[in-house]
Amino acid sequence: MNIAIVGYGAAGKHYIELLRSSKKVKKIFLIEKNKIKNLHKKCVITTFKDIAKKKVKLDYAIICTPSGSHYLHTSFFLKKSIDTLIEKPFVLSLKDAKRLVLLKKKTKTKCWVAFQNRHNVAIDQGKKIIKNKKFGSPFFVDAALYWHRSKKYYSTGWRGKYISDGGVLFNQSIHLLDIMIYFFGPVKKFNVFGAFNKKKLQAEDLITLNLVHKNNIISNLKATTRANRDYRMSMDVLCDKGRYLIKDISLNKIFYFTKTHLKMDKLNSEHFPKGLGPKSGMGNGHKKILKEFLNKKIFKSSRDLDIEKNLYVLKLIHSIYNSLFKEKKYSVVKETEFQYKQ
Repeated sequence: MNIAIVGYGAAGKHYIELLRSSKKVKKIFLIEKNKIKNLHKKCVITTFKDIAKKKVKLDYAIICTPSGSHYLHTSFFLKKSIDTLIEKPFVLSLKDAKRLVLLKKKTKTKCWVAFQNRHNVAIDQGKKIIKNKKFGSPFFVDAALYWHRSKKYYSTGWRGKYISDGGVLFNQSIHLLDIMIYFFGPVKKFNVFGAFNKKKLQAEDLITLNLVHKNNIISNLKATTRANRDYRMSMDVLCDKGRYLIKDISLNKIFYFTKTHLKMDKLNSEHFPKGLGPKSGMGNGHKKILKEFLNKKIFKSSRDLDIEKNLYVLKLIHSIYNSLFKEKKYSVVKETEFQYKQ
């Protein structure tokens, strides 16, 4: 089995670290414009031109480039009938999203977005709690992401721009928003406040959202990359008969509130240290996605990772950005096209 990886940033390195130990993977063809030293023996540097000339035979492709280039790179592989996995968000514009969905159908290929936190044990447990009503019915959710992103992080030239990266909502807290929709369903209206240019960025680096879901559950989302260090990513769920909390670096630990203290469910929690690799702070989700991906089970996954099934989060983010720029106090979710400011 031969796999192409486009991009050698944190995500690209993480995938290579995971794939190189797989016996099913013969070669990893890496497309990267920068020179790289000490690549694993399974890795071979290649180009789009070589793939176009059929000098390289591929089974799958994984896209790990800046979000603004996802459509260009993904469409290249889909046109060649190569099933493709894309890092989140799978694209930035709704126009590109719809074009990719149509291309996927036309070429009869599979195209998935890597929302890896859906594969966390704690997330599975949180989903079960809602289904079996262990704590009754949820009515309020408080989610937060307080992270640090340095000036060096934003010095790439593409980060913090709407046309190539997005702000804290599109890039970082999309993970939380995805889980909130995954758990509590679509949103019928919202209220948004945003703040800009703390680091002289084009995009927002602080945002707060008040959401009303169609089932009348109310949720809050607060997110920023201004913090002096990474503090937390968390989702606190209040139900009419109890309360539970999912938190840690990748929403990988779940806690229950008793009458006297907060108790961690050790059976349904995972520990993710910092760094890259199968046991890194990026979580076990990528590893689980790849396992399904390489066994072709991902295409039957119950976690709905198909890009077509993930259009809703993209549409919601566009509605939020439209409201933010137009300074509307209260908004109803519509399928509007967000025009990127350059």
